[in-house]
Amino acid sequence: MKAVASLGILLLTSCTSVQTKIEIEAPAKDVRKVLFDFGDYPQWNPFIVKVEGSVAEGSTVMVTVKPVGKNALSGNTIVTSLTDTRLAWTGSLAIPGLFRGDHEFIIEEQGPNKTIFYQNEKMSGIIIPFFDFKPEAAGFVLMNEALKKRAEKCVLERPRAESARDNGGGQDVAGVADIASS
Repeated sequence: MKAVASLGILLLTSCTSVQTKIEIEAPAKDVRKVLFDFGDYPQWNPFIVKVEGSVAEGSTVMVTVKPVGKNALSGNTIVTSLTDTRLAWTGSLAIPGLFRGDHEFIIEEQGPNKTIFYQNEKMSGIIIPFFDFKPEAAGFVLMNEALKKRAEKCVLERPRAESARDNGGGQDVAGVADIASS
C-alpha cells in the first residue's frame, strides 16, 4: 500500500521544464515589438501559430501551438504577467492535476543593439512522466530563431531606408545565434 501511495504522490508532483535562450542583435524595443504583435504570429512564428483574444494581465486567450512533428494543439491560457520585459501565461488541461504549463518569455536588454531572449516553461501533472517534450523544446528553439531573424530584420531595414534616402543603397549585416537549452 505504501508503494502505491508513493507512486501516486510521485505522479501527482511530477514536473519538468524546458529552458531556451538566444542572443539577438537588436534593441529590446524591436524584440518586444515583434514578440507582442500577436496578430503577426501566423506569418513568422513556427511554434505559437496563433493567439486569439485580448492579451492583458488576467485575461484568458486561446493559444495554438505546433510542436515539431505533431498536430497543432489549442487551449485556453491565462495571462499571468505582461510587462515591457516579461510575458507569462498558464495553461492546463480540463482535468485538474493532469497537466499544467507555466510559460514565460523574458526580454533582457544587454546593450543598445543586443538582447537576450529567454523562453521557458515549467510543466507539472500526472502525465509528465509519460510525455516526451522534445517536440515542444524543438518548437521553442525554432520560435526563438524566427524571433531573432524578424527582430534583426527591423534593425537592418532602418539603415537601408535611411541609406536609400541619402545615397540609394543599403548594407546587409549577418547575426549569429547562441542557443542553449537545458
